[in-house]
Amino acid sequence: MIQSSARLLVQKTARLSGLATPPSSKSHSIRALILALLAKGESLLTNPLDCSDMTDAMRICTQLGANLNVEGDRVCVNSPGLPFQETIQIINSGNSGISTHFIMPLLGLRKEVEKPIILDCGEQMRARPIAPLVNALRALGLRINYLDKKGQLPISVCGALSGGVTEVDGITSQYLSALLVSLPCAPLDSEITVRDLHERPYVEMTLDWLKRLGIRYQHMAIDNRDMYHIPGRQSYCAFKATIAGDFSSASYLIAAAVLGNGRVELRGLDMQDPQGDKRLVYLLQEMGAAIEVNTQGLIIEGGRPLKGLKIDADDIPDLLPALAVIGTYASGKTEITNVRQARIKETDRIHSMSEGLSRMGAKVAVYEDGLTVYPSALQAATVKGYNDHRTVMALAVAGLRAEGQTEIDDAHAVNKTFPNFVSVMQSLGAHMEALP
Repeated sequence: MIQSSARLLVQKTARLSGLATPPSSKSHSIRALILALLAKGESLLTNPLDCSDMTDAMRICTQLGANLNVEGDRVCVNSPGLPFQETIQIINSGNSGISTHFIMPLLGLRKEVEKPIILDCGEQMRARPIAPLVNALRALGLRINYLDKKGQLPISVCGALSGGVTEVDGITSQYLSALLVSLPCAPLDSEITVRDLHERPYVEMTLDWLKRLGIRYQHMAIDNRDMYHIPGRQSYCAFKATIAGDFSSASYLIAAAVLGNGRVELRGLDMQDPQGDKRLVYLLQEMGAAIEVNTQGLIIEGGRPLKGLKIDADDIPDLLPALAVIGTYASGKTEITNVRQARIKETDRIHSMSEGLSRMGAKVAVYEDGLTVYPSALQAATVKGYNDHRTVMALAVAGLRAEGQTEIDDAHAVNKTFPNFVSVMQSLGAHMEALP
């Protein structure tokens, strides 16, 4: 773990070589944890991610009555199931977007649903919009009041999640996934309509979990609308699951390996997993990278010339930072389009990446829904991490290509998903260190 307010110092590194294992998937880990909370009995999660977002999710589960036991790389979740019999008045979800969104509908599955409970969060999460999910939940029986700014946390919640008919914005997949996970436990059947659904692979990941656990649903797509029918009165059963490696976090290792010389092997990545960010491998192969896929992961031979692409990143918004850095190396131009949802993540990543790369000498054109990056000779600079793990890690990869020493603030942000990012990069030969 990197200490708060640390700086990341990065020196140009021509060659990376060796074997590394990326972290486990945050998306899978937190979904598994929330589902184990809903399931009565003892569930066992092997190889879940150890990070600050997971810590936030585990705290929430404990506050809602689950008993968690961590032993090595396993988390045993013993849950009394529904209804939740919490005794607290305030739940704080930290800065974890997925934990915050997934927990909101679950607050309507408590025993004392007429007793208001407050959901608060960290400063970063308070700045992110929640009105689309709040409006959807109000139609399903919850009574929600904003306690500070309209459309943002904190909120007060009471009332039962009854089910019924609702519509939710598709700008982030987490709104829909939160409803898909919770509504099978409602007393009534439900119908969800989503217009212009973004980040579709994350929804497919949620649906894959529902299938694994025997939850019934129907999905129909018409034009730009997705409609889901979810029978109520279903229940989750306790389960065992092993969490796969995370392609989102691995994207920085993959990008660094491709842009430098040397041979890097990444273990624990499964191209059969539903994670959408595995698409980076195919994109890089199309751009000219030498990446071999095998049953254990990836083997990357770095230093091959790359050619720019036009990339519709609607389904892979978390790859925007890594793709932007890759674009500085590729010939022609790299256009990253249709990803306006990148502006409402931990920070506005279109802004943070265009600003950081521009400070390092890159030529970047910015649009409302994306950016275009041109091949550029990067120079070291002092850049802002915006307390965003993906911005920090992507700019660190850029620093490996830049002449001089690059300094990135908010280095502690990597604790959100990849706490040992610096040590893993150092093991491959990267010249970087975190300093107070």
